[in-house]
Amino acid sequence: MPSGRAQAPKRKRPRRIPTGPWNLACCCRSARTRLRRPEVFPLHGPPAVLGALRAACGEISIADDRFDLKRILRRISDWKNRRISPEQAMREVASAPTRGNRADDYAILAAQAYGRYEETLRAAGAVDFDDLLLLPVRLLEEDEEVRHDLWRRWHYLMIDEYQDTNPVQLDLARLLAGPRRNLCVVGDDDQAIYAFRGADVNNILEFERHFPGARVIKLEQNYRSTRRILAAANAVIAGNARRHAKQLHTENPIGAPIDLWEHEDEEAEAEAIANEIATRRLTQKRKWGDFAILYRTNTQSRPLEEALRARNMPYRVVGGTAFFDRKEVADALAYLRAVAFPKDEIAIRRIINYPPRGIGRATVLKIAELAQAKGIGFADALLAVGPEDVGAAAHRAIVGFLEMLEDERQKLSDAEAEAAAGPPGIGLPPIARWAEAFLRRTGIEEEIRSDRRNQRSADFRVDNIRDVVGSIARYERRVWGQLGRVDGASNGGGDVVAASSNGRRSLREALMTRGDGEFATIALGRGETHTVPDATALSSDGTGVTPAAIAPGSLDEGWTPPRLVDALARLALSDLEDRADDGREDDACIALMTLHSAKGLEFEDVFIVGLEEEILPHARSIEAAGDPENPGHGDPLAEERRLFYVGITRARSRLTLSYCRARRKHGGLVPRLPSRYLQDIPADLLNVRSPGTRLSPEESAELRKNFFAQMKAMLAGDEQDAGAQARSG
Repeated sequence: MPSGRAQAPKRKRPRRIPTGPWNLACCCRSARTRLRRPEVFPLHGPPAVLGALRAACGEISIADDRFDLKRILRRISDWKNRRISPEQAMREVASAPTRGNRADDYAILAAQAYGRYEETLRAAGAVDFDDLLLLPVRLLEEDEEVRHDLWRRWHYLMIDEYQDTNPVQLDLARLLAGPRRNLCVVGDDDQAIYAFRGADVNNILEFERHFPGARVIKLEQNYRSTRRILAAANAVIAGNARRHAKQLHTENPIGAPIDLWEHEDEEAEAEAIANEIATRRLTQKRKWGDFAILYRTNTQSRPLEEALRARNMPYRVVGGTAFFDRKEVADALAYLRAVAFPKDEIAIRRIINYPPRGIGRATVLKIAELAQAKGIGFADALLAVGPEDVGAAAHRAIVGFLEMLEDERQKLSDAEAEAAAGPPGIGLPPIARWAEAFLRRTGIEEEIRSDRRNQRSADFRVDNIRDVVGSIARYERRVWGQLGRVDGASNGGGDVVAASSNGRRSLREALMTRGDGEFATIALGRGETHTVPDATALSSDGTGVTPAAIAPGSLDEGWTPPRLVDALARLALSDLEDRADDGREDDACIALMTLHSAKGLEFEDVFIVGLEEEILPHARSIEAAGDPENPGHGDPLAEERRLFYVGITRARSRLTLSYCRARRKHGGLVPRLPSRYLQDIPADLLNVRSPGTRLSPEESAELRKNFFAQMKAMLAGDEQDAGAQARSG
């Protein structure tokens, strides 16, 4: 009997569009299996990676207290992002001309440490963030079956923020796009500001060469800023010769002139800005959150914070020390990793004597030497070491340490069994409850509180450890929440059948009631959905969904009950809330942040401070621009100009630019020059004045004229001095 609805031909409905960061999207189970990686492996973030590098440097006799390990790590990361192996890096450094400067020293040190660093990661069965791109690219290049499987599943590929991609991501885009070449990217080469992270602006500048026949659509209308602000931005970025030509325009009002301030020093600058914000808030009825103060480096925030605090003006520093970079957080995670991954040398070495338990540095070196001599890992050497190797007292401490970890592994196993039995109830879920007790047992909290000089700081650091436990608890609840409700699976009358408290049984019942061969959409919490066939995706025992049916958290992995290893992986890949924000709403605080942190944000009223040579552009960029062996991607001075452009375009209605005649350095005042980028802004857009003054139009015009004349003279004199020094050298 025909139904009342049209019998349209059935079409294959698309599955949920998979979205996510490159590294998360590519870290899948098939990659692990085919690359001969263990089922679970530690993913190391910055603190643990620095620990691996510190261990590598120690083993090749590089004193880590004499050199900036982060700088060495940046060079290694740059090589990995350019797919340069340790052997190739050694050849690159060996063939480069030596100028006897600090940059040469770091290149040599990085090349020496690179190979041992990779060995340290492999010995721990670990990967860093760069590997999450390198390993899938290698897999796709070498395994035709995997390539064709992905091409069959993914017909269209969209990439956002394409200007921030690196060479490895370009290779990955080519491999994923495949023969269909259904690739759409969105990006702005004028906002390419992450070369220091390995991004290569050439990826977007040469997109049409990489993908011939591509269609380019320019989006030039701006809906944010006033005409004056856009005119200034267009003028500044036009100074970059190599770019996709664009001219931003808007239908917004012309807006107020752009203020350009000169100050005696950074303290006068901070005082003037604080006073001006207080005035504008009252006279223009602004909220605190309408204001942002942007600067090139984090060190510039100190006088600004002091000036705001002195007036009780609420502010927040955005993008300060990352949560996972805090020592106490890194220590807590290392303890958890040491239990979850018994062979994780990096984690074990970090916490083996913290809090102090009598296993000093000399003992650790002896264990490392034993491991190298026997050709075994550090964790195995701990088990093999005897009192004759390290002394009786140190051996007792090692045995106690290992017994604690083994005892906690058994407790974790019990907690994970409880976590798999059903959704958590009131209070901490099982794994988080275990983590809380274990971290208390380690003595980290007591060690932190033993420093009685700053109890407030101790409380804050202990709270950070508790936040780690809270993150694990949220992960456990989220895993069960992903099986918590069903959308699209009906009882025949169109009613949604909700899952019961145990989640999985009613999910099967709900799907079984559909029975029409169509696809049901399973809602997975936080707005995520996955589409599965009605009964074919259910396990044979009738208790749940098979791995093929639901893939929470990744692209092709099945649902699994909560596990510590998965919680740690999610923590490593996630961005926890910024602890610099004390919980107040954004509207209640003035925002202080670097120009890099400001990308993607907008504010009604923006101050850009420190617009001076050697700050913007930064001294390192000026130096690198004259270095023929600069390892970065593109022109560093062009990138600094793009950074200024990004700052200008954060402003909606009001923009203030500021520089100082002098800054304090090593106890004295050092003269400064205005940034070269300021002279690119047309004079008729600027209101050049000292803060707090109100000039007539004639006075402002004269001041503008004098300012530009003085700045050109200073820059010309500076160039002549540099030329004279070069000739004399």
